[in-house]
Amino acid sequence: MRWRNGDQGYGIVTKVLHWATVALLVAQLAVGYVMDDDADVPDVDCDPAGEDRSGGDTTDAEEDRFDQLEEACEQAQDVREQDADDAVGSAWSDLWSGGGSDGGAAGILDASGGLGLPAWHVLLGLAIVAIGVLRVVWRRTTPLPPWDPRLTRTDRKVLHHAERTLLAMLFVVPATGIALVVGSTDLLPLHIAAHLCFYAALVAHVGVVVRRRTVGRMIWGRASAVR
Repeated sequence: MRWRNGDQGYGIVTKVLHWATVALLVAQLAVGYVMDDDADVPDVDCDPAGEDRSGGDTTDAEEDRFDQLEEACEQAQDVREQDADDAVGSAWSDLWSGGGSDGGAAGILDASGGLGLPAWHVLLGLAIVAIGVLRVVWRRTTPLPPWDPRLTRTDRKVLHHAERTLLAMLFVVPATGIALVVGSTDLLPLHIAAHLCFYAALVAHVGVVVRRRTVGRMIWGRASAVR
């Protein structure tokens, strides 16, 4: 097994970068979806006990106490929902400032003292950008191996455009995501469009390598190139 690409196929570095990218993307998607589920704050019934007796069975003082309890409960619920919505943005700020050591939904650490899901979401996004840079640098300094003979001319065109799109999305998706958490909501349509482009390119890429049975060549054998 050689370090660099050649006639023998993909080298070790290319394979490690490829599968490290896959692992980071899977982890990022898993964290993102789990985090979205956790961010759904359950509804709380803010009607204080005994309020059903309001009216002729309660005094004005009791009515005022019920109103204050209900208002305080609703304000606390609003804070919880806002913290959940701003969790990623708070984690981004805390990671750069070194804050958030007290944990909580919007801090770096969770209740057990480990990194919270929002912090992992931010770190994984930065790691994806970093590995994208490494892949671009490696691609520009290392020639690609020959095409796999099982790939048709159409397959090669599909893989070429899909691979370029996937590589571009390694930068566009995290960059627009970071812009969103720091307050640039104008980029939300671009962020959503980048996700759609990523999934479309991924389906095209996986469809070809599975149909032509070339996926194993990125693991152990002579590999096909994506130009």
